[in-house]
Amino acid sequence: MNQSAPTLLLQDVIIRHQAPGGAPGFELVIEEFSIARGEALALAGPSGAGKSTLLDLLALARRPSKARHFLLTPFAGKVIDLGAVWQAGDDNSLTAIRALHFGYILQTGGLLPFLSIRRNIALSQAVLGQSDPAHIEALAARLEISHLLERMPATLSVGQRQRVAIARALAHRPAILLADEPTASVHPALADTILALLIEQAREQDTALVLATHDPDRAARHGFTILPLRTEAGAAGAGRSWLNRAWAPA
Repeated sequence: MNQSAPTLLLQDVIIRHQAPGGAPGFELVIEEFSIARGEALALAGPSGAGKSTLLDLLALARRPSKARHFLLTPFAGKVIDLGAVWQAGDDNSLTAIRALHFGYILQTGGLLPFLSIRRNIALSQAVLGQSDPAHIEALAARLEISHLLERMPATLSVGQRQRVAIARALAHRPAILLADEPTASVHPALADTILALLIEQAREQDTALVLATHDPDRAARHGFTILPLRTEAGAAGAGRSWLNRAWAPA
């Protein structure tokens, strides 16, 4: 998809965590961040650098402490000022935007144990009142899980559950796909498979993909652009991380 603006653009956005008892906390400073549809970025940094915090912010699950620009352009001609929506405290709009335009893959897949695999995948469509069984079948075939659709999550391996989670996150054709260290608990060969599937599916569906990873070298081999978080440790557990990825218009 050719766009005149990135799908997500953040400028001068800050998240602050206040430590208990008034002790110094943690601050994540996003000087600039941008991503367009079809791109794949991998957030890299040590544990505690704020990778998951950033993903939660991008997924509209965490409120920014400050935001000069926080803009979503899900398709050409439509710009949503997410900073203004946050400032207005419009939780209903945030929920609707999140459900419509975002897909999120958790470390452990996050499948509902009481739903079949088919119904787990269809959940992201059902939340929007959509029904596209053909797309679910196509995703399942592409991810080689068609034979698992009538089974329950407890009967699947870790790798199979991650494939189901990818399908569910893509079932409603989101503009943005977020993945929080989805390979952290799997062996290297399976990690390669999951990363390859993520980037392949994101490109096929023209989706912006942001991955938090503990293994940036592996992500780079699969075609992700690595985006490091710079960190600075402070006294009494305080700390700060910075992120800067400028947007260069085509």
